[in-house]
Amino acid sequence: MNKELYRIEKDSMGAVKVPKNAYWGAQTQRALENFPISGIRFPEPFIKAPGIVKMYAAKVNMELGKLDKRLGNAIVKASS
Repeated sequence: MNKELYRIEKDSMGAVKVPKNAYWGAQTQRALENFPISGIRFPEPFIKAPGIVKMYAAKVNMELGKLDKRLGNAIVKASS
């Protein structure tokens, strides 16, 4: 059984250790290591805004026939 705590992620700057259970990759890991965490968080509307944009973009593109309904509905569900 592999009990390693890290995985190796690679990008244009090379390889970096990322916690195995983390949902981020190499660039975010570098940012965490290089910049102190302030504890200040973005307000909830700021976090939700990109999801709202993606939801409406999916709806419009489905109406225009530019996006498959199955994929579009999945995007709408994930972004709402």
